Amino acid sequence: MARLQLRFSPRRIRLGSDGNQPLGGGEGDSTLFLVGRELCLFIALDAGKVPIKQRKAFAALAVRRAAPFPDPEFDVAWSAAGTAAIWYWSRARAEALAAAEPGRRKRFVAEALYAGMPQAQGVELLHYPTGFEARAWKDSQLAASRHWPGLPTPAQWREFLRGSSVAVGDVAVLPEARDAILARTPWSRQASSNGTLQLSGLDQYLPKATLGLGVLVLLIAGIELGCIARAQADIWRAQSAATRLDAPLQRILDARDATDRASEEITGLLSLHGLRPTTSLMAEVTRLMPGTDWQVQRWNQPTPDAVEIGLVAPGSNPEQLVSAWEESPMFKNVTTELGEENELVVKASIVPAPGLPEQAMP
Repeated sequence: MARLQLRFSPRRIRLGSDGNQPLGGGEGDSTLFLVGRELCLFIALDAGKVPIKQRKAFAALAVRRAAPFPDPEFDVAWSAAGTAAIWYWSRARAEALAAAEPGRRKRFVAEALYAGMPQAQGVELLHYPTGFEARAWKDSQLAASRHWPGLPTPAQWREFLRGSSVAVGDVAVLPEARDAILARTPWSRQASSNGTLQLSGLDQYLPKATLGLGVLVLLIAGIELGCIARAQADIWRAQSAATRLDAPLQRILDARDATDRASEEITGLLSLHGLRPTTSLMAEVTRLMPGTDWQVQRWNQPTPDAVEIGLVAPGSNPEQLVSAWEESPMFKNVTTELGEENELVVKASIVPAPGLPEQAMP
């Protein structure tokens, strides 16, 4: 029976920037890929006011808005209060790393959900084979997470604490890093009483169990077909009844639908409120740019917590520019790329001003 369990269990492989690492598992034709923390970005999302059935779609929308690549895929840990800790990555990059690995069915999950354990309050530093991850916990919920390829400097640690919005008290000093040990199941999932399935002693019952399982599958299939037929009949009756509604009742329903749409539009417009005034951001850019031989070609804020600036800055050093912007209290996650006609495009996340509520940021 142990061999049977091994035969149908998925393989486990860690995808990392330094190569893929087998993690054991079974010998089935499916593979579970743990996307390394260094390949993921992070956002914390508050969906407490969103209906439970719509939270997954709400999280997917937030990831698409925050991702700097067009094909984001994500894994999420939900709390009872409706907050979410989300790690997301480029699906194309993950699939490219997993292309040479076995398995006809491939599933991708975040490595961070299998590393460490939840805490009630405070901050911690986890040591991965490819770097370090800082986590900030508040009321047993993960409020912030950040990864560095090496041990963070004091300035980087202070920046993380400042951006986490968690009262950290005496942990302003970099804590001792703990090894990130990967578990068999995510720490966000409620574990069973002993964490394992006892299969010993069932060998003699396997043929009968297989027959019983087949009968059960047929029974469930029949029940499902009956439910589908009944649901279709209910839908037909509901549609017939709707067509018989009189005009006044139909107008009431239309007015209610219009009200719901207007409420959603208002909520969307309120979510566009920026983290900082544009004038403050422009002033900070002027302070950070070296010299005077540069010019802003275009200014774009695709989301309230991100900015893209096209610059013409002859002779500028992108690495020095990124370092200077990262030290600013207004910007983080700064990247540069070369645009058309020697345009230097600077992309950065906007750090909320003191006193503003923390929004979802990687």
